[in-house]
Amino acid sequence: MLRAPQTQTITVTDNIAPTFTAPANTEIFTTADCTFDASVALTGDVTNEADNCSSDLQATFNDSVANGQCAGSKIITRTWTLVDACGNAAAPQTQTITVTDNIAPTFTAPANTEIFTTADCTFDASVALNGDVTNEADNCSSDLQATFMIVWLTVNVLVLK
Repeated sequence: MLRAPQTQTITVTDNIAPTFTAPANTEIFTTADCTFDASVALTGDVTNEADNCSSDLQATFNDSVANGQCAGSKIITRTWTLVDACGNAAAPQTQTITVTDNIAPTFTAPANTEIFTTADCTFDASVALNGDVTNEADNCSSDLQATFMIVWLTVNVLVLK
């Protein structure tokens, strides 16, 4: 008597996660209108994407944006992920992108002026009397307030005979 054939099913599964290298942490700068470009073209893309079975891998990212210490500055935490065709995921990797405002504010100083001492040899060098700065502007900050300091100039004259 012959026995009926029996079937064995062998399932081959890829359970090895892909690998990749996230781009290095980087710093980018704001523009004149306090915007920034955090595109992959500027901040870097992953390298060394590899998998034992899948090809044409494409890492993706998700950004978390927090305000920095100064107006216009940001800290972008970019989390990169890579999943192969079988659903195996590489360990997420992060890249920190620091957005910095490196454009100095501008202003116009008041015109040079001459003041005179009073009868008791005092003088008034106040902003109200001598003028304040105008045209205060910055690409990211508002409510600017210029400050000043008085520098005394003493001239000593030495006459040689």
